[in-house]
Amino acid sequence: MSILAVGRSFTSPVASSSRHVLQGVASLHSSSVQRAESMKARAARLTRRGNIERKEERQKAALGNRPHVVLGTRPGDESKWADCTLAKTVLTREAIAGTTSEGIKGDIGEVKVPKFFSYGLDAERAKNSEFFFEHLPSAAVEDTTPDLLQERLVKAGGDVQQLYEWDRNMLQKLQKTELQKATQLARVVDLRNANAKGITVENKRRIIAAFSPSPEEPSSGYPEVQVALLTLKIRSVWEHLIRCKKDLTSRRALRRLVHQRAKMLKYIRSKDRDRYDSILERLALEPGSVEGELVL
Repeated sequence: MSILAVGRSFTSPVASSSRHVLQGVASLHSSSVQRAESMKARAARLTRRGNIERKEERQKAALGNRPHVVLGTRPGDESKWADCTLAKTVLTREAIAGTTSEGIKGDIGEVKVPKFFSYGLDAERAKNSEFFFEHLPSAAVEDTTPDLLQERLVKAGGDVQQLYEWDRNMLQKLQKTELQKATQLARVVDLRNANAKGITVENKRRIIAAFSPSPEEPSSGYPEVQVALLTLKIRSVWEHLIRCKKDLTSRRALRRLVHQRAKMLKYIRSKDRDRYDSILERLALEPGSVEGELVL
């Protein structure tokens, strides 16, 4: 009994101490492995985060330099619009208000003629001015004078002297009346007195004449004319939305117009690449603003 007791008391401390040593080594080995794995995972996580941040920066820079879907120009290059054909063709309210009338002197007197006519009269401005404000009033006086002279001659009983006095007074009165009519007509056809719809009609006429491939036969059926008209309408709606940001109906209409313009340009590109490049330059549109996915 004593020998077995001594044996147990002698061997148990050794076994217990060896177990503690083995457990300590095992714990030390596992912590080092875990520490090494966490550092590796941390390095991978930082690398992945850096890649994501750089990708987001590149995407942000690309979006910042992307052409505006509505205006068609890149940021900082808005002056390109002022140099394009469409901007030089259309008339604005400010440009019209800054014009002055020009005097046309005819047989009956001088009439102040506007620089821009409404209702399509500006297509042949010189010819219209000469006809309406010079020839037409004189012709009206000449056509009216013989009938009145015959009537005056009957009333005067053949008195030539009295007829001459009446003739002179009558002619002056007729000339004054026709001059007033010509002046009133000039005010009616003056584009400065037109409303927004009148200016829009005149701009449409000017766009059709400027963008038709055949100047002798202008038509609104050409794709270039349709794209130019859509661009003008898009810019008008965009200016309205800048003032009225909560107009959801106009915002939906703007999306529809932008996609309609993109489809029309895609059709032109499929037919003739040179016509496509030419119309983009004349409208100050970058290819990136009308190609691919359009997000408004």
